[in-house]
Amino acid sequence: MNDEPSCQASPFEELFSGTGAALFSFAMGLSAVAAPLLALSAGYHAGEVGVYVAGSALAQLATRGAMSVLMRRIADKQFVVLAGFAMALSCALFVGSTAWWAFLASQVFQGVARGLFWTGTQTHAVRTSRSSVGAIAKVNLASGIGLITGPVVAGPIVDHWSAARALTVAAISGLVVVLPAALMVRLPPMRPARPDGATTAVWRRPGVGMASWAGASAGAWRSLMNSYVPIILDQARQSSSVIGVVVGVSNATSIAGGAAAGWIREARLRSWLVGGILVTGLGLTLFGLLAGHALVAGAALALSGAGAGLLQTVGPALATEAVSPEERGEAIASAGTFRAAALLAAPLAVAGLITVTTLPVAVAIAGAALALPPLLNRRRST
Repeated sequence: MNDEPSCQASPFEELFSGTGAALFSFAMGLSAVAAPLLALSAGYHAGEVGVYVAGSALAQLATRGAMSVLMRRIADKQFVVLAGFAMALSCALFVGSTAWWAFLASQVFQGVARGLFWTGTQTHAVRTSRSSVGAIAKVNLASGIGLITGPVVAGPIVDHWSAARALTVAAISGLVVVLPAALMVRLPPMRPARPDGATTAVWRRPGVGMASWAGASAGAWRSLMNSYVPIILDQARQSSSVIGVVVGVSNATSIAGGAAAGWIREARLRSWLVGGILVTGLGLTLFGLLAGHALVAGAALALSGAGAGLLQTVGPALATEAVSPEERGEAIASAGTFRAAALLAAPLAVAGLITVTTLPVAVAIAGAALALPPLLNRRRST
């Protein structure tokens, strides 16, 4: 339960947090479609795109790793403000130049933005709400609006103008995030004291460990969505509009999965998490194997998104319930670090597989590897 007084928040707190999440996710959704397409048009190879996108994950991993310390010194709303500026800079850099250094710098700033935003927003939501699960679900629902509309809007912009124009819109959206973030209530930094003499590291607590497992699976799904999925659909001769719709629908099922997580009973939580990982991995496998059939491949990707959304909502909430109020920010940052690690590892793994097989098959193998751990665990328990 959340023991911090929620009365510190204004009646419009959820509106400010939700608006910021929607705008940030809209910019992220736009760039997820536009950046890979702009890179391809600039002459980058598909494997190179995956490597550069991995730079974003590395930056996010480093940022999340530092958040445990930073959140004890800086108010959580300030991270949201900084994230808006970082997202805008990320998109503007690649619009200004498609040189390798600009592409890399763009991905690094996006990783920093995502690390700052999600840790700051989720921690702030939990601290101003009586229900951790409800707070995370509302933030994810608001962000889902942006994740759905961003790719859908990106397609027509790319078709009628250019990928660079779509990234410009994303940069403007990132700047606008600063406005609602500035209106959020300012809570004091997290207290450094650890109650009851607890000495076990936060990431090793049972609930946080389970949340980290879920976060890594959701992170792998998101990294492939942001890197190779648009490229696979482009190689299958799908139009930019179709690519945007497929990505948008997958993001929509991800939001639906996250919303449905609110009805999961605690006693069944572990089973649902395992099921979510299986659905996420197997859906990616089917997408890779059926990439030439847009409708069927899109359905498989949507199914995978539902599993990833469930994991993305339950994971952070479970992490906060497993620790004391003073450690909630650290727990969210810890679980997010595993997610960021998967964001880094998945594109690199696929980039390596591309050297020996095709891109769709490489993504199918990655999905199967994602589903393998729970399958092995279930086999051992029977």
